[in-house]
Order: sequence, then C-alpha cells, then structure tokens
Amino acid sequence: MKRSEVIARDLVEYIVDARLPPGATLPREKDMVEQLGVGRTTLREALRILETRGVLTIRSGPGGGPVVRHPQPGDLMESLLLILQFQRATLAEVMDARVWLEPYAARMAATRISPQEIERLKEINAEMEALVETDEDIYDPNQRFHSVISGATGNVVIEIFTDTMLTTTNSPEADFHRSREFKRTAVEGHVELIEAFESKDPDAAEETMRRHVIESKERRLKVMPELMSRPLRWVQ
Repeated sequence: MKRSEVIARDLVEYIVDARLPPGATLPREKDMVEQLGVGRTTLREALRILETRGVLTIRSGPGGGPVVRHPQPGDLMESLLLILQFQRATLAEVMDARVWLEPYAARMAATRISPQEIERLKEINAEMEALVETDEDIYDPNQRFHSVISGATGNVVIEIFTDTMLTTTNSPEADFHRSREFKRTAVEGHVELIEAFESKDPDAAEETMRRHVIESKERRLKVMPELMSRPLRWVQ
C-alpha cells in the first residue's frame, strides 16, 4: 500500500473507533501532519482518497478542513452502477437479483419484524393507495416500504444490498411509477406482504415477496422492454 493509503486506512479506524458523528471535524492539517508523522502532500492525498469514498467532505475557506460524512448506501449504488455499466449489465439482470434477494429478506423479517414496523408498513401503503388514482408517482413511498422490510431483517448487509438493488432498478423509471395499473398492483401486493408479516409466517412472506418482485419484473418487461434490455448507465 502507498503511504497515503495507509494513512487513509488509519484515519477510517480512528473515525470509527472514536465514534465521530457526521459533521465532526478532524484536527487541523498542521496538527495531523505532526501527529501522523507524514508530509502535507501525503496527508492531502489520504484525505482526497477518503473524500472520494464518501468518508469525508473537505470544506474550503477559513474554518474549513476535513469534516466527517460517513458513507451511505447511495454511495454503493453509484459505485455499483459504474461497475455494472462496464460489465454491460441490464436492468433485467438487476431485477433477477432482486428476485433472489428480496424474498429471503422478507423471510428473515417475518419472524423479527416489530408491531411498530408493521404499522409503519400500513401507513406507507395507505400513502401509496391515496396516490393510485392521481398522476403522482409512488417512487418514494415504495422505496420506504421495502426499506422497512430490509431493516427488519436485523442484518445490515442484507439491508444495504436490498436497498441498493431497489434503488438501482427504480432510479431510471419515474414514468413507470406513475402508471395507475402499476400503483394498484403494488399496493395490493403490499397488503399481502403485511398479512404475512402479521402472521409471522416466513414461508408466506418469502413466497409473497417472490411473486411481488416477479410480477414487477414482468410488468417492466411488458411496458419498457428496451429499457430493461439496455445496459445500465452510471449517470441516469
């Protein structure tokens, strides 16, 4: 590893171990140079590495400097989209991944989901239902509905990857989420999912989610076949 990469790794460990929250500032450049025993050029390169990874934001001007940010799932989506574009992966392939991942997430969530989370699902679905006969899209509430489920798994890795897959398939499809037929079908599928969660039935939750995602994929293939077969783009 280059010296700057070692410093970047050490700074990440310091931020995590010290539990520095987003918005916290790191020591001044002069102080870090002395504490770490490196030159300014090496330190600045390390900070740039962390900035590109979403760990820090570098503020300019008086009182500026490195500010803790914390990487977010959205950062993973951008990196994933860039990789998938180079691999010429399609939206259909990402939907296939969702067909495998989300039913398992629903199965895990079925025995762990709290009454409060179930109520949250009902609230979000009611919000979606109110939009069915309008020209508004359901992108945001649909995203939140599935995020509650992935969060209920209690597994942060599954939560992040599920949310990333969902965001990757939804990001280029604003018009699709305005379709009244799609909105109606999504709401009905969510009702079935909520019933499975209320019953604490892993088999029902898994199978219902599988049907829900497969139906969503098939509808996309019918409505926008060209978009589904086109290689993904990093910047939508």
